Amino acid sequence: MIRCPRCNSKEIYSVAGGYGGNYYRCKKCGYSGALVVEYDDDIAPEEEHELQAEYHEEMREYEKRRQPLVWILIALIIFAIIYYIRFR
Repeated sequence: MIRCPRCNSKEIYSVAGGYGGNYYRCKKCGYSGALVVEYDDDIAPEEEHELQAEYHEEMREYEKRRQPLVWILIALIIFAIIYYIRFR
């Protein structure tokens, strides 16, 4: 059984194949690429929900860590524009 590496969905299908290898697309999140997660057997629904919750929690933590960097980048861009306009 194959699953999407981004959202762990079973709704993934092959778009292309042949000499270059298979290329997959996920119906749920839109992922497209050659990398998929392959399982020998199906995961129990309880374990699947646990994995999904863990994934979403990790993504929330990642977004919290990333947010200050975005504001710093925006501030640097604004300062660069002001500097460019003032000392041109």
